[in-house]
Amino acid sequence: MEEQAALVVAATPTNEADRILALAQRAFGDLRGLLLAVPDALLDQQPAPGEWSIRRTIEHAIGTERSYRANTQHALYRHAGDPLTLPPERRPKPDPSDTAGDAEAIVAAFTQRRSETDGALAGTDASELAKPSQWSATNTPFDVDVRFRLHRFGAHLVEHTQQVEKTLVQLGQAETDAQAYVRQISIIRARHERRSAEAVRKRLDDALTAVADASGA
Repeated sequence: MEEQAALVVAATPTNEADRILALAQRAFGDLRGLLLAVPDALLDQQPAPGEWSIRRTIEHAIGTERSYRANTQHALYRHAGDPLTLPPERRPKPDPSDTAGDAEAIVAAFTQRRSETDGALAGTDASELAKPSQWSATNTPFDVDVRFRLHRFGAHLVEHTQQVEKTLVQLGQAETDAQAYVRQISIIRARHERRSAEAVRKRLDDALTAVADASGA
């Protein structure tokens, strides 16, 4: 309820790009809340032979976040003679530190990457959203624009949240009531954390810590 109260008084996104990326941050809040409940012992377990572990799934998700950001910036700032897609040699290289450590460390790294995306792209002017790009995730590339690329951030996070959920089910990890509540708190926090005051977020964090301490979590 306190998170809800912070949400309803937080500032509203001011432009279309910011509103699109707010949807991505909401999707991240869901994934973040889910990941925080993953036991360390399950991070590297394959749900079936040849299928991705949770750590591998998040490695892909973070790598794609960085790739999407670089490709969107290329579409925004490329010169007339440049290719529509970012050349492979200029794409971000994998960073092992993004998925090192336990679930909490991985969440912290992903949080930083999401912040970098919003810092780079949330201020994109409406006049730039129709700038051309090309989507090449299939065998047949097709033309898109910056607006399409911005919407992909949130959609991709939803896809791999579902993948992590399925993996946990396959590994026999059921979500408890407390974990479900934490996940919903994370979603609501994600909807206001870019716009609520630091003092508000600290007060909420202190309150959540007190609840966790009282419960022995």
